[in-house]
Amino acid sequence: MLAFDLIGLAILWSIGLLALIQTINSRSAIRASLSGIITVVIFLIACVFSYLKIEGYGSFVSPELSPTSILATNLAIGNAESGTSDGKKLSSEDRSSGASSATNAIHSLERYVASAVKIADEANALASRILATKPLANDIDEATREKAESKALAIRNKTAQLSDKATSLFHPKSVSLQHQNLVRATEGLRLAGYALHAYTTMENSADKQEQFEQSMHQSATAQKTLAGFKSELDKLQQK
Repeated sequence: MLAFDLIGLAILWSIGLLALIQTINSRSAIRASLSGIITVVIFLIACVFSYLKIEGYGSFVSPELSPTSILATNLAIGNAESGTSDGKKLSSEDRSSGASSATNAIHSLERYVASAVKIADEANALASRILATKPLANDIDEATREKAESKALAIRNKTAQLSDKATSLFHPKSVSLQHQNLVRATEGLRLAGYALHAYTTMENSADKQEQFEQSMHQSATAQKTLAGFKSELDKLQQK
């Protein structure tokens, strides 16, 4: 492309020189005038094109100096800066999201611990009430038996409600194993409540004794499991 432009300029200047020679050799005044005008026009055109070609030559030799290249470079720089800015923004958002997730996880664990400890304390209190129950005498009167049955029924209902509450309590995955101990303890306590109520309604001495002992054993086991559960929660909070 550069060679073609230079050849074109050379031809144009050659024509101008030929026109100048023709003007010099013209004998007629009219021919000399016309030739002079044409020669001037050709030289002016040659000068204009030469100037334009000289200006464009620098862009050809150094493409980065051309307007198109400069525009492309500016666009590339702008895109790079935009990409960097977007990258920093995304990175900042990722860090913010990570921090938010960590904060939510901590708050979720704190809420669980608060609710679980409350359930564990209630369960421990019910277990203590069952363990404090005295065996009924064989010759107990009906009014006393009905009173004992009413108290046992209230305990049974409370242990059942507490077991449901523990089972449905939302818990983070990080405490799944610990939560299973809470569920196991409250379920055992529920069975203890049922056994205690059954004990107060039976007449057969052997059956009554079996239900009473089962109630005591399950309550004691529940308390032991609850103590281990709370100890594990304390360790989690200390981390």
